[in-house]
Amino acid sequence: MSLRDYKGEKVAIWLAYFLASSRGKGRKIRKIGEKRIDFNSLLIICQKLGLDPVPFPDKIHPATGIPGLIMVNKIEGKYKIIKMIMKEFLK
Repeated sequence: MSLRDYKGEKVAIWLAYFLASSRGKGRKIRKIGEKRIDFNSLLIICQKLGLDPVPFPDKIHPATGIPGLIMVNKIEGKYKIIKMIMKEFLK
């Protein structure tokens, strides 16, 4: 199944959104200091939030080369979903 099959119903959440070295490279949120998110914890958080995640651990972010993609239900806009994930991670 291609990622294009999910268009309109799911949103792509790359692990690089949380780990990239700069916003120019793909990070979407502020740096969080010593605490680092990994693919498995991102997947667990998405499940906990009820986002019905579909994991693609071998997909590689084009700008950074960081592997890890999770397709989640589009319940809000992409940036609101990223903020929800980050808020849950920092609890």
